[in-house]
Amino acid sequence: MSRCVSLLAALCLCPAAAMAQGGPLGADRSVPPTPTPVGAGARAAGMANAFVAIADDASAASWNPAGLVQLERPEFSMVADYLSTRNEFRSSVQPEMDGAHAFDSASLNFLSFVYPLPRPVLGRNVALSLSYQRRYDFNRAFDGRIITAQGAPGGAVLGQDTRLEFSQSGGLGALVGTLAFELTKKLSLGVSLNLWRSSLIGEDGWEQTTRVNSRFTAGSSLSLSRGYSKETYEDIRGESFAIGALWHATSRLSFGLRYDSPLHADADYTSFDRDLRFVPFRAAANVASLRETRDLRFPATLSLGAAFRASDRWTVALDISRTDWSDVYAKSGRGAKFSLVDGADLNNPLRRTDFDPVFAVRLGAEHVFLPKQRGETLDYLWSLRGGVFLEQEPASGRNPRRFFAPGDGAPDSFYGATLGVGLLLKQRINIDLAYQYRFGDDINGDLNPGVAGFRADEDSHRLVVSTVVYF
Repeated sequence: MSRCVSLLAALCLCPAAAMAQGGPLGADRSVPPTPTPVGAGARAAGMANAFVAIADDASAASWNPAGLVQLERPEFSMVADYLSTRNEFRSSVQPEMDGAHAFDSASLNFLSFVYPLPRPVLGRNVALSLSYQRRYDFNRAFDGRIITAQGAPGGAVLGQDTRLEFSQSGGLGALVGTLAFELTKKLSLGVSLNLWRSSLIGEDGWEQTTRVNSRFTAGSSLSLSRGYSKETYEDIRGESFAIGALWHATSRLSFGLRYDSPLHADADYTSFDRDLRFVPFRAAANVASLRETRDLRFPATLSLGAAFRASDRWTVALDISRTDWSDVYAKSGRGAKFSLVDGADLNNPLRRTDFDPVFAVRLGAEHVFLPKQRGETLDYLWSLRGGVFLEQEPASGRNPRRFFAPGDGAPDSFYGATLGVGLLLKQRINIDLAYQYRFGDDINGDLNPGVAGFRADEDSHRLVVSTVVYF
């Protein structure tokens, strides 16, 4: 996913330009960060999230619903994670943009209870699951500064010094009901219904706040501008579904498929904008607010996976997923549709960017330290995991010198590595811990389009801890 706001380009010229879309300073130009990968759990996270063709624990509903039929007894799972991200901004033309920007967040990522039916149905295993998963994390913050100066008729110099502070918080989660069943002893299917609603576990929505302070000079004349806006999407409500298939081609080789449908949702939208201007011997204020119901659309994802169990101790897995962000939008009450990637008006073919599909490739492995003697009972059993991955995020690829023209839609690429460890206690409780490192260079161009030479480097650290209790 692409990033937050596209403000500074317009603000370089005049703070009033930020209200060109009829909303607050950041309206319709903010994009949530990358969603949580399909699935949850520290075991999978330690394997670089290559889990679609494995999906054999209580987190299976979040990876491949069909995998639930592999469970032999009821299980409860809980997952929490912590994410710390750092961006390094730079501009070859505007050096005042250079600097580091960091933010972090922690959340309850996943809860589930799985109940395999005690008796087969028509000779086939059937399992049910109820879960909650936080799928999108919208937390982000940064600030920036732009200084411009140019000559004017009569030899006067026009200058502007603009400072911006932006913060965004929130997320989206779904209550998920899942049914999984065997078609044959080798092939199983699963279906999940996702209800996107605010609940006691988490609120569905996000809020963003923007502050802009500017100083203008025209020769010896000085004027000031102070802008503030707050934009909120709350009480998001919608439905989507996921289907999965799991095929055990041999006793050691399995293949998985998962499809997540697009999410169509309604949201209660509110915005408030205040712009104060101080010029010699005069002050002016401009205040605007809006409250309406908006339509949101988030993308569909297709994931394919393969897993090879080389031995009882070693498993290797590979996942590939594809997501199309071209028709992801927020639709206002008046019918205007703005891209959630770069804020462009999707009803304007001269402005709209056709985004290339984004892919993720994940390769992971797990080693279980089984006892040397078969049948030996242990009070604890250790597992070690690791992996590498490539993830892409949508990007407009817009030329900063042609801010109002479409870009080429080429995505940004991120790379990462993972490491995880697991401990099974007395065959009853499983505790897993995973660490993921992710980085991207020369990315995030949509953060500040119009700022010549602007690019960013990003790196993040993610810790995931989960537990599974077997009944």
